[in-house]
Amino acid sequence: MTLLASLPSNLWVQALATLGLLLITKLVWDIFLSPLRAIPGPLLAKSTNFWRAYHTHHGHVDLKHVELHRTYGTAVRIGPNCVSISDPSLIRTIYSTRNPWKKSEMYRPNDVLIEGHRMSNLFNSQDEDWHNQNIRPIRGLWSMTKVLEYEPLIDETLNKFVDKLAAKFVDGANAGTVCPADEWIGFFAWDVTANFSFGRHYGFIDQEKDVDNLITDSTDGLKYFAPVSQVPWIDNFLDKNPIKRIGPKPTLTGVLYAFKVVAEYQAQLASKKITAGTVDHTLDKYVQLKKTYPDMVNDQQIVNWLMLSILAGGDTSSATMRAVVYYLAKSPSASAKLVAELKKAGLPTPAPWKSIRDLPYLDAVIREAMRVNPGIAMIFERVVPEGGFTLPDGRYIPAGTKMGINPAVTNRDYGVFGDDADNFNPDRWFQRKNESAEQFESRLRRMKDTVDFVFGGGGRVCMGRYLAELEIKKLIATLYNQFDVQLVDSKHEWTYRNAWFVYQYDMPMTIRRR
Repeated sequence: MTLLASLPSNLWVQALATLGLLLITKLVWDIFLSPLRAIPGPLLAKSTNFWRAYHTHHGHVDLKHVELHRTYGTAVRIGPNCVSISDPSLIRTIYSTRNPWKKSEMYRPNDVLIEGHRMSNLFNSQDEDWHNQNIRPIRGLWSMTKVLEYEPLIDETLNKFVDKLAAKFVDGANAGTVCPADEWIGFFAWDVTANFSFGRHYGFIDQEKDVDNLITDSTDGLKYFAPVSQVPWIDNFLDKNPIKRIGPKPTLTGVLYAFKVVAEYQAQLASKKITAGTVDHTLDKYVQLKKTYPDMVNDQQIVNWLMLSILAGGDTSSATMRAVVYYLAKSPSASAKLVAELKKAGLPTPAPWKSIRDLPYLDAVIREAMRVNPGIAMIFERVVPEGGFTLPDGRYIPAGTKMGINPAVTNRDYGVFGDDADNFNPDRWFQRKNESAEQFESRLRRMKDTVDFVFGGGGRVCMGRYLAELEIKKLIATLYNQFDVQLVDSKHEWTYRNAWFVYQYDMPMTIRRR
């Protein structure tokens, strides 16, 4: 009896001892014997991905990455098999158009689970052939020439937005009322995305609230995705487990909304209430592709395409617009220069693209805000291809290693942007005294190439970048041409959370007519 009673206890001791031995073996391997042992980094990061998941969960992993690179150099090991790179010259290599490096599995938690089936999208697909095949029919619809067809829809939303701001915060009895600018910029960004995507607004501006919790659900989904993407296998036990799903549902609300809108539009077409090709929103353009690609285009494909706008359109553009408004409020001299440029241009309302596209200070302010506070501020992970990769300093990274660059890191590179790279300074985008034209052009090109990485690189570059440029420039030009926008307290500091997309909060502003 005594022997039998002690047997389970002995088995547990043996099991724990074996587990402990395995853990010690793994630690020794990861720290001292791994092929990545020459790459420096925090000790804990070398042995577990939970280190980076922890820092990502706390919402300022961008600042952590900047700190790590300034401590350890151009290559930092942030996981047992993951290396962060800070060298801007490697952007075109890691994110090449030809023979692109495959996306890592970090993107997989962004799948949507509907009725037990995983639904990938063009953003998170690791299959380059599938991505290229599915994006080919719509790529031509996102050139600047095509995007300008949306300008009347953007103007419609801009007019609605400006009128609502004036009524609620500027004119009459409401003059001087404090505007939570972070919320209202979000309302505009999401409503304008819906208008050019579907030809109708979500209703955020009209109803003055987060309609159907679309923004909240999207944000919660990204707050889930960001840390889980650092340890992606955990998603199988949380959102994707077949018994009881745990946590927010990444992109689910947006997908279901898109399916509903597509079904309603198809019903209108079938009942002859509308005719395809008579409107210029994205949904109509995609529906027309059914004729050109009958074997490929169905409602699910249209939703997959629309998700590119729904996933990123509202969040990324609102992050940049919030950054512009915030940093201008913190920099009176920059604000004054912008206002002077807009006044000289003699702009109507809303500001037309043809009148603002070449305004140099407007462009500089937007680029600088995007540089200091990029709308996406995590590492775009890729997998080192067969044959491995040798860094410029000679260190070898073996095939299969996850490697990538965080735009928040390269955007603060001293070599590209100077010793004041941590500061908001739009003047850096102009020619300096004693700087030749050739030197300036070289410096400007390098700065632009680096900051443009916020939109991704290679074949996975964001197709909506021209639309984002159109929307952001029109909003900022219209807003500052009409209004003086200031923080209630010039010393007030916003808060932000990096959850793949950057979400800024607490921007109390006063708005007055010029």
